[in-house]
Amino acid sequence: MFYQMKRIIVQEGFSGQVVERFSGDTPLAKQPGFVDLKVLVKKVRRGDEEVMILVQWQSEEDWKNWEKSPEHIAGHKANIGKPKPEYIIESSQNVYEVKVTK
Repeated sequence: MFYQMKRIIVQEGFSGQVVERFSGDTPLAKQPGFVDLKVLVKKVRRGDEEVMILVQWQSEEDWKNWEKSPEHIAGHKANIGKPKPEYIIESSQNVYEVKVTK
């Protein structure tokens, strides 16, 4: 198994917009090797909010195939030249290979 993890820090009150973006239908779910998508919001009382997007893949190769798929590339091309939303403070992405499952 293989995980892609995106971490997005947004201004207070904007985590719902990020959640909504990942809530609808997406070509990601139809990609071979896609297993699961989870969107987590860190519990905070005040201040900046953190959203984690976890995408589970059967393998690293499946994830790489998604990254170079026409659907994925088209999604990014649609945003070329557009500024990121002002409420996004920081974002990062990492990938992980599962070594132990119980």
